[in-house]
Amino acid sequence: MVLLGKYRVDAIIGRGGMGLVVKAWHLGLEEEVAIKLLRDDIPIDEETIARFIREAQAAVKLKSEHIARITDVGTFDDGKPYMVMELLEGQDIGQLLTERGRLQPSLAIDLVIQACEALAEAHSLGIVHRDIKPTNLFLSSRPDGSLLLKVLDFGISKSPAGAELSLTQTWSVLGSPAYMSPEQMRSARHVDGRSDIWSLGTVLYEAIEGHLPFRAESFSEMCVMVAVDPPAPMVSTPAELAAIIARCLAKDPAARYVNVAELGRDLARLAREPDKAQILVDRMRRMLARGTVRRTPPTGVPQTGAAQALYGKPPPAHRDATPVPPVSAVYGVPPAPASAVYGVPPAPASAVYGVPPASATYGVPQAPAYVPQATIAVTPHAALPRAVAVPLPSAMAGQAKRREWSWRVTLVAAVAALAAAIAVVAATRPGALGAAHPDDGPAMVRRNAVSPSPAPAAGSATTTQ
Repeated sequence: MVLLGKYRVDAIIGRGGMGLVVKAWHLGLEEEVAIKLLRDDIPIDEETIARFIREAQAAVKLKSEHIARITDVGTFDDGKPYMVMELLEGQDIGQLLTERGRLQPSLAIDLVIQACEALAEAHSLGIVHRDIKPTNLFLSSRPDGSLLLKVLDFGISKSPAGAELSLTQTWSVLGSPAYMSPEQMRSARHVDGRSDIWSLGTVLYEAIEGHLPFRAESFSEMCVMVAVDPPAPMVSTPAELAAIIARCLAKDPAARYVNVAELGRDLARLAREPDKAQILVDRMRRMLARGTVRRTPPTGVPQTGAAQALYGKPPPAHRDATPVPPVSAVYGVPPAPASAVYGVPPAPASAVYGVPPASATYGVPQAPAYVPQATIAVTPHAALPRAVAVPLPSAMAGQAKRREWSWRVTLVAAVAALAAAIAVVAATRPGALGAAHPDDGPAMVRRNAVSPSPAPAAGSATTTQ
């Protein structure tokens, strides 16, 4: 069967509660892909299509290698949506636990750290997954053969745009109940990234202990146990790791890790390669720090100021933000000046460095560093005299006189040196100054004398007028 004229369906590789995943061959690109479809027994409505499209929109925003890449999304002629994504070779953690029963703590830690990196990018964009469970954590491999975890199925993710609020009502329960946080059981709308941290703690608990922390016979019993009862004791988990899991499974979200980077930091210390794990943690922190999320302002807050220009609406105040008290409030006394702390007033620079002030060095008093504006008077140009004699202090007058005599002596010396040079040139080469040189012959004399008028020739007549 060929879909959309370019996807040849080869096999069904997965089934879920609402859809199925088929393996297909892209006829144009000659590449294997995976196509997610809705099952035939699932009714088509606006909510189902919107969730399908939202999963593609959420996944395409995420560029991490730990997120399955989406290449196309659309609807068939009958209105059913489809999604084309990269084909992954491997198995999910749910299948791995079915085969093995439990995982080594070091392997489970490495896998959860990779999941934390994927969620760090999602949380930095305001996207909460809300359905973290073993079957949505897929184990694949990189080209070099190293293990690579992919987070799947953002179909019920909560985005910051708020569009899902019309689809997910307060009483709607989304996600797998065994991995849901207490606040998500109460209301799927009012959750944040700490709900995903609860789910990661549940996955980590199950991977090491081989069973869930809360085991119930019905959904209502599960809700009561998650809200009230402590998780079952951990017997196969190391003590350090057990403390981390217990913090993830705290009933109060404020008692859990603040974000997945903090969870990854504690897990990295127990990883098989702590240095490489720490690199992932540093990357998580950078992503979360750079995340800019547009948030809905609280009721009654005017949308004005710089926050509106940046976000389109002012962000609400953080629930955990508290003002920093001044130093005087912390220590109970106002901050004392330096003179009171050290018992002496601050010394001038001349006393600190051992040099006298400028007035002692130059013989003139030092001008004040600041002149009050009221003492400055502006005189019109027309009222200024042509020459103003400014009396100088005696020390400055003596310096001026010494400079004047210095210039005079220098000028006389220069004139004497020039005269001596001229005398030397005249003694060695007189012709250079216009006098008759001994080598100059009659031609030189003739060239410098005035030639007399020629005498009239004999026998010629002279006319006198």
